[in-house]
Amino acid sequence: MPKKRRSSSPGIVVKRRNSSRFKLGRPRGVEALEQLVSAQPLAGEQPRVAMIVAHPDDEAIGAGALLGELEDAIVVHATDGAPRDVRALRRRGFTNRDAYAEARRAEVIRALAIVGIDESRIRSFGFVDGDLTFRLVELCHDVIDLLLEHDPDLVLTHPYEGGHTDHDAVAFAVHLACGILRREGVPAPVLLEFTSYHNRKGKRVRARFIERPNVPEREVGLTPDSQMLKLRMFEQFVSQRDCLAEFPVMVERFRLAPRYAFTTPPHEGELDYERYCSIICGEEWRARAAAALDQLRSRHRAEPTPE
Repeated sequence: MPKKRRSSSPGIVVKRRNSSRFKLGRPRGVEALEQLVSAQPLAGEQPRVAMIVAHPDDEAIGAGALLGELEDAIVVHATDGAPRDVRALRRRGFTNRDAYAEARRAEVIRALAIVGIDESRIRSFGFVDGDLTFRLVELCHDVIDLLLEHDPDLVLTHPYEGGHTDHDAVAFAVHLACGILRREGVPAPVLLEFTSYHNRKGKRVRARFIERPNVPEREVGLTPDSQMLKLRMFEQFVSQRDCLAEFPVMVERFRLAPRYAFTTPPHEGELDYERYCSIICGEEWRARAAAALDQLRSRHRAEPTPE
């Protein structure tokens, strides 16, 4: 279930972890990527995997078929999938945010049950859909808490590509959380990415990464059975059916997460969310990322931003 937002937060307390089998590093990351996509166990046993995504359905889009191969993976949603905009709720057939959030939670529980992930392995930070840009510091600390609690070997998350403000915010928080852990002497998990979407010359590109030189990327062609499984997952997201219909189910792509400069645009030209979002532009998103970076240089949590 979504956890309550804090009214105040203590300072970070980080202890060294000797049980982690993997440390962040390019050679180990490439090996993890190769073995993950080939469904081969790492070091003779399954890795502990956390998939951290922005919204319920992002996990199915990016790695629905792969999730069926991972034992004991947890799926973490940063938001409850319900925006503040009443017009957006009504377009989906809902009159209030709570009802929409409950529906999206039920949808993702059904979808993940298809690949053997029960409700106990589905977590939510409970942020409002569309609000993550304004909660970057809080989000980062929530990710730190999760990594310390579950001690994953691998984290699957969004790339920084300007597709959705919440996607970029999750990428920011995961990368910064791992950086803070390393700063405190704690081994960080290997970061891998799945695809979602981005803008290229005025068109939305789905299920492909923005190319980055020398960044290992692997494509997994899905068998007919895996494609059907992914389609069955998509069918559970009734409220998102029109959106999911645009995503291919023949392939899933993954890559070792590159280093990002979150205060610079992810690509030249207009970002995909700038074409549709009237709340925030890329320049403001990056300004807020810069401010969050300044706060995260300290060891103390920031107070939540007032509504």
